[in-house]
Amino acid sequence: MTATTDPIHVLHVDDEPDFADLTAIHLEREDDRISVRTGTSADEGLELLADADVDCIVSDYDMPRMNGLEFLEAVREKHADLPFILYTGKGSEEVASEAISAGVTDYLQKDTSGDQYTLLANRIRNAVEQTRANRRATTHHRINKVVRRINETLAWASTQRDIDEGVCEIISTAEPYQFAWIGEQDPDSETIDSRATAGIGNEYVEQILVTSDESRTGQGPTGRAVRNGELAVMQNIPDDPRYEPWREPALEMGFKSSAAVPLVYDDTMYGVLNVYADRTHAFDDREQRLLATLGETIAHAAHRVRLQQRYTDQYRTLFEEAPVMIVFTRSVKGEPIVEDCNRAFAEALGYTFEELRETPLREYYTDPSTEKLLREDGYHRALAGEFTREQRTLVTRDGDEMLTILRAAPRRDPNGEIIGTHALFLDITDEQQVQELERQNERLDEFTSVVSHDLRNPLNVAKGRVGLAQSECDSDHLDDTAGALGRMETLIDDLLTLAREGSSVETTETVDLATTADGCWGNVETPTATLVVESERNLRADRSRLQQLLENLFRNAVEHGSEDVTVTIGDLDDGFYVEDDGPGIAENEREQVFESGYSTSQRGTGFGLSIVREIVEAHGWNIRVTESVEGGARFEVTDVEVASE
Repeated sequence: MTATTDPIHVLHVDDEPDFADLTAIHLEREDDRISVRTGTSADEGLELLADADVDCIVSDYDMPRMNGLEFLEAVREKHADLPFILYTGKGSEEVASEAISAGVTDYLQKDTSGDQYTLLANRIRNAVEQTRANRRATTHHRINKVVRRINETLAWASTQRDIDEGVCEIISTAEPYQFAWIGEQDPDSETIDSRATAGIGNEYVEQILVTSDESRTGQGPTGRAVRNGELAVMQNIPDDPRYEPWREPALEMGFKSSAAVPLVYDDTMYGVLNVYADRTHAFDDREQRLLATLGETIAHAAHRVRLQQRYTDQYRTLFEEAPVMIVFTRSVKGEPIVEDCNRAFAEALGYTFEELRETPLREYYTDPSTEKLLREDGYHRALAGEFTREQRTLVTRDGDEMLTILRAAPRRDPNGEIIGTHALFLDITDEQQVQELERQNERLDEFTSVVSHDLRNPLNVAKGRVGLAQSECDSDHLDDTAGALGRMETLIDDLLTLAREGSSVETTETVDLATTADGCWGNVETPTATLVVESERNLRADRSRLQQLLENLFRNAVEHGSEDVTVTIGDLDDGFYVEDDGPGIAENEREQVFESGYSTSQRGTGFGLSIVREIVEAHGWNIRVTESVEGGARFEVTDVEVASE
């Protein structure tokens, strides 16, 4: 065991004052780390124990009113692990046996030899160092447990309140802490007001005034931490004069020491965490380092939820300002119920959001459209991701009918379960609304540009922040978050491509299919896959869109096949094919693969083949899925204009 240089505070209780004083002198001479306080009775010893830090008790056995073992029993009621050495002149096997049974740390009989004090000092050192080692191990375990629980709470927190309440609750239930609260500075009054509390001190926070200025109420740990941006501790609340403004209510609650941790990330303060313990000097160097690091972690989580709230607000603005009518439904017994809608939908029908919310969507359909919605499986197809574009007629509050084009897709909860649909309605009531349709298309282009900018920029920030966090700590939560952000980026790319590929191709050029295929293959992650080109044909096509078509077909083959899949591109009489030797596509799924959001791969977004179909239709071509010679997937694109040699 490694000896430490920390002082050792000994309480020696003996009903012979002269002997107690002599023992104290010898022990302090034996080891300059040892300091001794003496008492002449067990009652006095208990009083001294309550008022001072004690690392070890040395007690006589035969004392009036309360003997040494009775004294031990009283000590153990509040100090279960405090070293207790029975140092007695009454030596017998009976006393030794009784002492050991009672749980004394050590037993030593007084004698007149010169080395008894050397022996006693050695016993004291061993007992204290063993106890301190055990406490360090216990503290290490406790700290790791607290950090783990707080990290789990922060990972799942979605609001500032989740963070504040979760952190305070965890800390207040971990010994030796009794109470925790998180405060926030009022910049005008410089007072620090409570934002969340947990533990036994709610009344304490209500009674005290804490400020961040240089006045008396700003000299405690909380005020100093906010003012300086650094952790501040008060190790001895009963005696430290700086704690005078709050001492009385603190002692009533049993608080003996406290620490204040500024929650600072990227030079921004997100509050101050205050922690109270039931003993003096509870915050050693290790504890302070833990709390300081914890403060940074909590502040980082607060920064994250503020960013999330900002993105949510931006999303809500985009949702409200979208140039098309949008409705989110929730499936209740197989029927769509309006859960949310944007302003365009509410205003077009002449209702308020509050009137529309929680009502059946069919209430705003004509009878024929209701038939398609409920009795022709329109809603079930939307829930299954099999819905394309169909006409629906809505009825306004005034009874007017509105012909719309509807596009619907499944809506999922955070666990991936389908809970309803996203529905987009485009008003195409009459020819007059066609100059309007063009304007809406223009606004849709503007909208997609805004989505690309306002979502991609914060997404890049989030990816960068996660990257920094991954360089600082190793966490599965961060890896999962990075994966989710990457998927979000892919979804944005595919959605924007899908939104822009709907228009028809106006001009074409002669494109070498083989050269284009080779170039596209280099743009797809295909580390061990193989491309075989069996074509020397030139096509008339929009070069950029043809490249997107081929890249999406190549990517589909790699994502759904094995790592060493072989992809072949060749000629048809009036077009070309792309096939692979992967697992293929079941016959009953071949029509579904072109639907938006449909994918059997966890890596896929479900939009790749939908984009392929949009490009094919924009050229006036046709596409079908069949089986390759090797049993894989084969996509045949026909009605393609072949360029003359």
